[in-house]
Amino acid sequence: MSSERQSRREFFARGLGLGLGLAPLLGGLLWTGPLGAEPAPGAARARRFVGMYAPHGRALEYWVPGPGFDLRYENCSLQPFDDPATFGRSFREHIVVIEGLDLAAGIEAGTVGHEGARVLLTGSAADGDNASLDQFLAVERGLGAATPHSSLVLGVGNDGTDIGSNISYLAAGRPLPKRIDPSEVYDRVFGELILPADPEAAARVRAQREQQRSSLDFLGAQLQALSQRLPASEATRLDQHLTAQRELERRLAKFETACRLPERPAPFERVRQGSGAARFFDAITNLQVDLLAQALACDVTRFGTLFLNDLSRTRLLEGMPEDIHFDVSHRYRARDQQQPGRPETWLPLARQNRYAYSKVARLLQRLDEQDLLGDTVVYVSSDMGDPARHSSSSVPTLLAGGAFAGGRHLVLEHGAVAGSASKNKAACANNHLLVSICNAFGVPVDRFGRAKNPEIVTGALAGL
Repeated sequence: MSSERQSRREFFARGLGLGLGLAPLLGGLLWTGPLGAEPAPGAARARRFVGMYAPHGRALEYWVPGPGFDLRYENCSLQPFDDPATFGRSFREHIVVIEGLDLAAGIEAGTVGHEGARVLLTGSAADGDNASLDQFLAVERGLGAATPHSSLVLGVGNDGTDIGSNISYLAAGRPLPKRIDPSEVYDRVFGELILPADPEAAARVRAQREQQRSSLDFLGAQLQALSQRLPASEATRLDQHLTAQRELERRLAKFETACRLPERPAPFERVRQGSGAARFFDAITNLQVDLLAQALACDVTRFGTLFLNDLSRTRLLEGMPEDIHFDVSHRYRARDQQQPGRPETWLPLARQNRYAYSKVARLLQRLDEQDLLGDTVVYVSSDMGDPARHSSSSVPTLLAGGAFAGGRHLVLEHGAVAGSASKNKAACANNHLLVSICNAFGVPVDRFGRAKNPEIVTGALAGL
């Protein structure tokens, strides 16, 4: 096979985004999505969305804001959001801290602990069949149809599709694998899609595009043979994806932008956890954040997710154990009504939390530099609240951007905003936040996700 044909085959396979039985045959690292008419914005306050997974729950003792929404008290894990010296300005007035939100649909069905990541953007347990919030808005509601990529699904170190490693899902509960190599992200997002700023170079790219045939034309015989081997339902799905792929190529041929292009990151020696890549994770995370922000700025996409990794074996922070997972999160002992807790276990977990939030603050800084913060929703959460107990109750939840009034700490008690008359446990489900985010995009839904108890999935989040 020629290198040109191999390159086209790889581009097609990675861009197709197939799941289930088709994924091993064709790959599926970047979902381009079907096309649809972009809904009129109406009363929409938001235009872009970023969902971020932060590992290992939270050290509640240092996670909650202090009096007057103080984020700078000693050891507070939220300090990066009020650190102008590091991030150019304070983002204190742009975040909402939500305490007491449960992954209720997962708790109801036993999809908790490390598996709770499955619930964050789907509002459904392991048996859920709905798309995650990013794919629902970008693909099913067509809000990503005007951009070359409906969404970007990124991660650090882990590109697995197991239930604890994904937050982005297509309809029918199919997980979307993540891109974890920044140089690959650049090639697929910028190298393939954006014309160079230099007029002569741009002209050469246009000429090359006009001479090229569709990547599907190079795979005609193989695709036909594959289609004949597949069950009818899978063959229909393949045909839908091929139609979407041709439309993507048509869009790319016309896509141009005058935005500033980032430099291509140098390839890393290793990018997967377990291969000795942990020492690169900090640099990889920064690049993934910057590339995602620039993709939003160039309108290559309006929807993205980023699955952060922990500090294990990175040796980034002096005095931290080698294995953050077991020696920090599993040793955490919270203070509660039954026990005073162990203060010596709070600070290490708070440092891990603060590291993750520093990457969120970096994203806010990049969005602010591009004047995008006002119409972007950034949703950050975790699979657990108390990680030592593997509890998916009271998961640490942050909203950032301009779609919701910031500078606030919402405390949910027994499933209700403090002071509310409601004491229904279902009212603190993260599903209600997903409904609120949909509404902020001008999508008037009143329920999101799947659960046996309809109250879990119905209604917006009170007090937001």
